[in-house]
Amino acid sequence: MTNIKEKFLKNLEAQLRESMTVARAGGKIADADKHRCEGFMQAGVELELVTDEDIQELIKAVHVSVYGESITARRGKEKLGSLH
Repeated sequence: MTNIKEKFLKNLEAQLRESMTVARAGGKIADADKHRCEGFMQAGVELELVTDEDIQELIKAVHVSVYGESITARRGKEKLGSLH
């Protein structure tokens, strides 16, 4: 992994972790923060620093770190909860 790619992914990880931590605590992620993160991801892909797959892997890893479970498992629990 190149130094600039590592730096990009570390920065993105910090943004994702902050947003997911706010969401996990029941807070609302500011629209500006959401858009900044989305734009940052798109810029990384457009500049060929990272691939969509790199980003998806990082999102999944940070999600497990913050929530203690995969995105799929969490969505399954949310769907089950909404049925009751």
